[in-house]
Amino acid sequence: MSYISPSLTVRWAAIAGVIGSLPYVTMKLYWSWGGTAGKPVGMSIAEEFRKNGAPQVLVWLEEHGIDFTAVGTVLGITLLGALTRPWGQIFPRWVPELRGRRVPRWLPLAPGWASTVALTPYGGLGLVVIATGGLSTANLAGMSPWVFVVGFVNFFSLGLSLGVCALSYQRRTKLMVQP
Repeated sequence: MSYISPSLTVRWAAIAGVIGSLPYVTMKLYWSWGGTAGKPVGMSIAEEFRKNGAPQVLVWLEEHGIDFTAVGTVLGITLLGALTRPWGQIFPRWVPELRGRRVPRWLPLAPGWASTVALTPYGGLGLVVIATGGLSTANLAGMSPWVFVVGFVNFFSLGLSLGVCALSYQRRTKLMVQP
């Protein structure tokens, strides 16, 4: 079984998505380790979740230093790898029972397209709001404006990169004979 490599442009799109996401993941890790830059003094994200009726599992994760959006971003970065690397088309040797078999096309494409449809407009609209001066003190919830820039750049760059890589994967794997 052979691997069909993406173009250099698609590989650069994946790299851009990773680069656009790193500040967000770094910020969330910093907060989970007790950092306070960008947040209101004394703010607990877990407590905010609880107050706003978030599911208990999300509150529990925050209380234990795990931000679900950071986990989602890391999963998105991993998905970029699946859409651009050989292990996204053929299961690697370390996967028992599946090693050497083709990865079903839908497995990376479904989350790739779903993430593209959700993240790109959300991040893009957020950046437009910021660029047009729509981010005001009233809607910052005490957060620093740069927190929103970092967040929306993450969502937009990751969504757009996933879209480019999913389209490429879809076209490249269409050429493969499916089992």
